[in-house]
Amino acid sequence: MNRKDMIVNIQRVAKPGPLEAFAELTLNLPNGQLRLHGFSVIEQPGKSAWVGFPQKLGKVAGKYFPVTEADGDLHAEIAAAVLDAYKKIV
Repeated sequence: MNRKDMIVNIQRVAKPGPLEAFAELTLNLPNGQLRLHGFSVIEQPGKSAWVGFPQKLGKVAGKYFPVTEADGDLHAEIAAAVLDAYKKIV
């Protein structure tokens, strides 16, 4: 899979803080599309922006669990696609 098979819809967050944007990723696959919701772009002062994959709040306060995971090159390609979309709106 490469970036031409990925469409990112991104929305800035209006309130102050390290959470800068939310993103939805659509993967164009040979037999249809897969839409993944809940990516976030985090940017803390003095640090580079990074992409958080979708998570769900657990029953214990402050404990989150992954909803979507990717590894290797796919993880890097998804993160790069989301960050590229973010850079276009800032």
